[in-house]
Amino acid sequence: MILRGEWAEVVINMQRDMGRVMDDVASRKPPAVRFSPRTWQPAIDVYETDNDVMVLVELAGVKQDEIEVIVNNNILTIKGERRDSKRGMKRTYSQMEILWGSFQREIPLPVSVNTNQVKAFYENGFLEVILPKLNEEKPYHIGIKVS
Repeated sequence: MILRGEWAEVVINMQRDMGRVMDDVASRKPPAVRFSPRTWQPAIDVYETDNDVMVLVELAGVKQDEIEVIVNNNILTIKGERRDSKRGMKRTYSQMEILWGSFQREIPLPVSVNTNQVKAFYENGFLEVILPKLNEEKPYHIGIKVS
């Protein structure tokens, strides 16, 4: 049973706990994910220009030879691994937000693309994938003449 004077402490603890939960939700990294070495998902932007579908992937700390890019059935798959260069080193964290390990993103493409002309560039921790759109034939309207 909680005594009258303990209610303030209970409420303060509840506020603190709810604050932690909200921080986890807002950061999109719940504690189980934050400390798991296998569940990180790099951030991506997907947008279209007149001729291309563009995909930009944030891959800071990932070596170029650790990245694989595949296009199949109108899905772009990007997978790889970010290795912890300090692994095995004894350390005590005061804050831990960087996730390590394998990742895989499967990105449905908004339009059909020419898989033979896809290009990928990696610079300053960003992977840019350029996927040329297939030239789909536009409908051609035929005028009807009176005979």
